[in-house]
Amino acid sequence: MVDVYYQKYIAATPQELRDTLLAHQNLSDFFNASFKVLKAENDNEVSGGKGCVREVTILGVRFKEEIVHADTNGIEYRVVDDFPVTAHRGTIAFTRRENATKVSYRITCRAPWYIPNWLLSRLLQNDIEQCLDKLGARFDPR
Repeated sequence: MVDVYYQKYIAATPQELRDTLLAHQNLSDFFNASFKVLKAENDNEVSGGKGCVREVTILGVRFKEEIVHADTNGIEYRVVDDFPVTAHRGTIAFTRRENATKVSYRITCRAPWYIPNWLLSRLLQNDIEQCLDKLGARFDPR
């Protein structure tokens, strides 16, 4: 099992962070991937939130992710169809602290037999660190 985690304090409110991360068409600003919305959020959910399905393309591989929860406490998503990894869950939690929000990002999954756990861990760790660092720079561009 692969389990990667990173946290960062960002000078933004939980709602600003949620809304930025649910603007799927702009996620390539934070990840080395492209995103395309295939299905909109469920009725009575925030824009891009629960029920939204997006297609992610990274290094020529395409897969689908579904938003399973989204509010000002955080966002949770899963990879649909267990490809390219199995049991992939991403959880981004927001905790307000004075003039910033602590953003905690965790990904858990199982690597396919042909990718060593250590390699997938390193790739995912780099992705979530890059994401939160770029997200932080968006709100505090010093």
